[in-house]
Amino acid sequence: DAPAAEAPSETGDSASEGSGFGLPEALLGAPLLAAGLLGALGRRRRHALWQSAMGAVGARRGMQPPTPTGDAADVQDALLVGADPEGVRLLDLSLRGLAASLAEENRALPTVYAAWLTNGDLHLQLAQPAGRPPAPWQLGQDQTFWVLSRTDAERYEDVGTAAPYPGLVSLGTLGAPEESRLLLNLESVPGIVSLSGSASDRAAVFASVAAELATNGWSDRMTITLVGFGQDLTPLAPNRLRHLEDVEALLETMEAETRQRRGALGAAGHDSVLTGRTGPAQHTRWAPHLVLLAAEPTGDDAVKLAELAADASRLGIGYLVGTESGELPGAAWEMEITRDGRLLAPLLGLELAAQTLPEPQQRAVVRLFTDADPDSSSSGPAGPDDGPAAAAPPFLVDVTEQGRPAVYARLVGTYEIIGLATPDGERSALMHEALALLLMHREGVHPRVLASALWPRGVTDDVRDALVERLREWLGTDPDGSPRLRADRSGRLTLAKSVVSDLDVLRSLYYEATQGRGSGNRAVRGRMLTDALVLVRGPLLADRPQGRYGWLTHEIIDAQLPLLVADIGLALSEFHLEKGRAEKAIEALDAALGSAPGDERLWNELLRATAATEDPARLRGVAADLLARSGARGLPARTEALLDELLPAWRSGVSAAG
Repeated sequence: DAPAAEAPSETGDSASEGSGFGLPEALLGAPLLAAGLLGALGRRRRHALWQSAMGAVGARRGMQPPTPTGDAADVQDALLVGADPEGVRLLDLSLRGLAASLAEENRALPTVYAAWLTNGDLHLQLAQPAGRPPAPWQLGQDQTFWVLSRTDAERYEDVGTAAPYPGLVSLGTLGAPEESRLLLNLESVPGIVSLSGSASDRAAVFASVAAELATNGWSDRMTITLVGFGQDLTPLAPNRLRHLEDVEALLETMEAETRQRRGALGAAGHDSVLTGRTGPAQHTRWAPHLVLLAAEPTGDDAVKLAELAADASRLGIGYLVGTESGELPGAAWEMEITRDGRLLAPLLGLELAAQTLPEPQQRAVVRLFTDADPDSSSSGPAGPDDGPAAAAPPFLVDVTEQGRPAVYARLVGTYEIIGLATPDGERSALMHEALALLLMHREGVHPRVLASALWPRGVTDDVRDALVERLREWLGTDPDGSPRLRADRSGRLTLAKSVVSDLDVLRSLYYEATQGRGSGNRAVRGRMLTDALVLVRGPLLADRPQGRYGWLTHEIIDAQLPLLVADIGLALSEFHLEKGRAEKAIEALDAALGSAPGDERLWNELLRATAATEDPARLRGVAADLLARSGARGLPARTEALLDELLPAWRSGVSAAG
């Protein structure tokens, strides 16, 4: 049997969080799950943005993903507040660093049943003593605990080794949320982990486990099979999550996989997947397969499952199975989820505040991911004549002379504010950062999101509220006396229309040029596109101080801005080429390439514009430059095809010309 999972003996005290402020507490108290979901959502949105842009013909319509509303907005805010991406990064570095150190010493990875995160320190609970850990790890409260302090974890750097314990997943906390968080290594338990309790409570635990395994940052490849539940969770990670309808299908699948893994391990000379994950082998085929079966198997099915699970931990296969009765054949660890959210395992000495993902939050999380899919939104590519145009940017500004704002912030390039006095003292940088966040979210920013962005290590409500009040005073009021910083019905902070950024103007100029007044007036279109390109003075917040603006990693503006600049450059190039002004077109494309140097569409248009100058030597020069930039990757297929058309001898002549 598995030994009892004990919490480390040293636990710290910390102040409890303040009011949830209307946000779902389940995600506020799940920092690793929230970080995984937030990271995966950001990647999904970036992929959708690039997929949409690169599939476009000519200018693209719609740069903004749909703005979440209702429950989805609350869940996104909770992810932003609750996420601990730094904690995930340190956990990943620590585990891989341990694996690399053991490989250097020709030592096998120890079997780890559980991990405890306690005030930033990582405690690994081993199945049995495994000697002294490699430095900077130390022995813990006994021979079965290896401990790494957060300070030592921060010294680790990236290593190329495989993730050693990808099956670790958060189950809950002991005491206050920051005190001690348990991660169970599902693939290492010698048998089944069973979970009893009401169907809805079990479902909330299963959903949390599935979502964290699907999106966590401390694993590489894995398969997660959901049986009898969770079909709607697959959009979170289609490459990791798969759904089976019933136990019969599961048994057929797992009997075949168990045979295959036993044979592969024997042929490779390994006694378990752990020895295959480190050292020179590092076989990806030893990636874990974690099975989450929500409904209790009965009769022969339960016996067959118990037989499969008996040897599963050696093979990298783990089973979490729901049970009505609380008694399941082959269960090594038995747990119960109570109505009040406690996770109990009396034989293991565990009583935790369970980590759950209740159904309403589960639906809202999935909606965030499905809305990010370009096929499910209206922000996909559409040329001027090939389908409906996307909606206008969420915040359109008056780009005429009459629309001069009271406060104007330049974010594209060096951060500058026109229309406000610079705040005194050390608070100036904080106020500027808060305003930048508000300007990038015209839909509103939850006060707790603002606080977690500015103080990622935490802050008290009174400090947050004092900052909001100082911001309100700094921004002042409009002529009618209304404050320029307001709170909407949900409590989110919003800016008045008289406070504008160059990002707002950039989006508005492009929209007006291509779909507004400029769409029917050539002169207006040319002027607006030219004005837009002049606004681009460099990368976003080019002079931002090191250690601040960490919240930008959760944004997709770093992907949106180059694409928007490229769209403007492409549209202006087309505008000039229509009248045969190749030099002007090249000038526009060169300006856009300054902000979007890797955009294939700009290079292709630059080749076309250069060809229009009817100067073969100049065209060969552009082709040589492009080829040099492409490096070992080579040119994209469409660019090669274009060069074949414009410069048939490029394959033999360009390298010499370059």
